[in-house]
Amino acid sequence: MGNLFATINTAAGSLKAFESALGVASNNITNAQTPGFARQSLDLVAQRMVPELGLPGGVAAGEVLSSRKAYLEQGVRAQLQREGYFRQQATNLEQVEPVFDIGAASGVAGAVDALQQSFSQLSVTPNDIPARQNVLRRAQDLAHAFNSTGQALATAATNTNSELTQSVHTVNRIGKLLRNLNVEFRSDARKLSDPGLDAQVHAAMDELASIVDFNVIRGGDGTFTVLLGGQTPLVMGENLYEISSDLSTGSPVLLNGQGEDVTGQIGGGKLKALIDFHAGVLTGLQQDLDVLAVAITDAVNGQLQAGVDLNGQPPVRDLFTYDPSRGAAVTLSVTDIGAGELAAAPPEAPGGNGNALQLAGLFQSRSVNNFTFTQYFGEISGRVGKLLDVARQDARAQTQMVAQSKALRADQSGVSLDEEAANLIVFQRAYQAASQLIRTLDEMTETLINMKR
Repeated sequence: MGNLFATINTAAGSLKAFESALGVASNNITNAQTPGFARQSLDLVAQRMVPELGLPGGVAAGEVLSSRKAYLEQGVRAQLQREGYFRQQATNLEQVEPVFDIGAASGVAGAVDALQQSFSQLSVTPNDIPARQNVLRRAQDLAHAFNSTGQALATAATNTNSELTQSVHTVNRIGKLLRNLNVEFRSDARKLSDPGLDAQVHAAMDELASIVDFNVIRGGDGTFTVLLGGQTPLVMGENLYEISSDLSTGSPVLLNGQGEDVTGQIGGGKLKALIDFHAGVLTGLQQDLDVLAVAITDAVNGQLQAGVDLNGQPPVRDLFTYDPSRGAAVTLSVTDIGAGELAAAPPEAPGGNGNALQLAGLFQSRSVNNFTFTQYFGEISGRVGKLLDVARQDARAQTQMVAQSKALRADQSGVSLDEEAANLIVFQRAYQAASQLIRTLDEMTETLINMKR
């Protein structure tokens, strides 16, 4: 009877083990699409079977094992960081690329050509008032074109600052989540093996990876330390060190929890792309646009000062004006000069067209870094187009790299519904077999008891 009861206990223990295995497989299926979840497996441990020592054997539920591989997680995050950078870079450039369209009649390139043509027409009929008025209208168009382009760059800078602020907020939100999870891990060691909490941690880190590069260190107590750029603490144990952005200067600055500038420590992700775009691309484009606006303005004003107006007098007003302290492009405007005050003639030949010819010739001179006005704007436009094209190509390539790294991770730690369905059948049958064994043993026990009566 003793061996019979021991066998019943062994079968009962097996039921518990197979029930646990069914629970693990069921949980895998339930969380197959849960972000950050890694497939779990129950380690079934065979018990010692030495009848003479009273060890009846059987099976027991061992440790629940995670299929997660740290090197695969790091590989996915590295690809996400690069994808976040290139995708954001392409998005940023798409904001400004339309305003540098050399084919747009309403843009700077079209306005420059139109002003040149108006000076050419003026050289044909230098004393014609409508021709002079046409010059003033084309000058107004050019000023508006520069203003619009400069404002578009300013708007892009504002949008970039807004996006950067939102990204900083997201980083801090994820940091707070990881800090709270660290608190849970420290409060109860059993939570270290909780697949649900583990999924939350890694889903949060995947989201963080697309925004900023970081390193992760897991302590002996199971808590995570997150270092932005490998240096700036965001989370350390139960402490959160929120970052912030300073937009009061010309370029955005990232500050750590102590208010120190850590911009240079960020090396990847969306944040890096936003910083590079604002500090590098936008600033460079604005400077180039101002250079062109100054070159055209100073050249035209200077040439007009070399001639005489309809009355044979040197002009008392310039055609263009701008405020260099606020930026030539955004402040470029036409003065209140009258049509008759345009100096189309040279001083030695009042009423002639010599100065108008010189004005038209300015637009063919390579006076801006060895470019004509139109060529210089075309060079800016071409540079923007090339940057955008490269960014789009990089983004597409990196998206494929992310997909590949995620697929490799899924192969190792993702849930296969077919495999789990097979596991359910296996464990269910094992459970049924153990149940049948218990029923058989129960019947044998009852028979033996009845025989002794």
